[in-house]
Amino acid sequence: MTMKTKKWIAYTIYGVLITAIFLYVRFPSDSAGRYIKSIVEGDNPNVVLLLDSVKPCLLPGIRLGNIEIGFRDKPDLILRMSALKLRPAIIGLFTGKLTLLLNADAYEGHIKADIGFTNRLSRKGPVRINAGFNDINLGKCSCIKTATGREIGGIFEGTMSYNGERDRFINGTGSANIALLDGRVQLLGDIFGLNEMNFDKMEADMTLKNRTLKINNLKMAGRQLSGSFNGDISLNKNIMQSRLAIKGDVEVHAIGKKVSTTLKGTVANPVPRFK
Repeated sequence: MTMKTKKWIAYTIYGVLITAIFLYVRFPSDSAGRYIKSIVEGDNPNVVLLLDSVKPCLLPGIRLGNIEIGFRDKPDLILRMSALKLRPAIIGLFTGKLTLLLNADAYEGHIKADIGFTNRLSRKGPVRINAGFNDINLGKCSCIKTATGREIGGIFEGTMSYNGERDRFINGTGSANIALLDGRVQLLGDIFGLNEMNFDKMEADMTLKNRTLKINNLKMAGRQLSGSFNGDISLNKNIMQSRLAIKGDVEVHAIGKKVSTTLKGTVANPVPRFK
């Protein structure tokens, strides 16, 4: 390599670094924040997005700080993330199909996802989503209590996939393998002398098809109780009004009793029966 070539490479690298520093320092954070807010709320009229900061990051991408996602029809239901990095998949841009790569810190854990848009050169139409969750502390997630009306705690982890329209979620297809560790669920009534259900681990394998979330297998184990379940959740546009048809067997170690159970009613108001 000649001295002239080395100088050319050095000047090129220098130029790229100076440009990157200039863009970072002069990045229009306020304008970018307003633009992102307008896109998200324009595509989702019921959503309210708040964020503290927008900064550029490598590869290229943007970093959002202290995000709150609220809903106009449920003002008390707020999802929070301390940081979110978002960038396009470069290879996808060459095919004309946008795929966004997302990494977020939320509730002491981490979320990683890729969101692919099926239509060329457009955010409209069907999407393909693959997501992974690690160490999400549900006890820190106040929106869970707001949505369900009960205290739920534990460390959530797992993977999920979805294919379908963003605004017609229940009509899509998908699957999930999830787990809740050191779980705690408040019971809205005395069941076997318990006012809350505690377990070491709960695992579930589920699929979504034909507006039905099918629980193929759900197992939980702990010193207080253990059990296995399966069944269907017939989805409603208002998820909390989705109908339950779940059955299983539960062993309550505290009283040395094993019972069969069915769970009917809705997600908001489940009705357990034992025999």
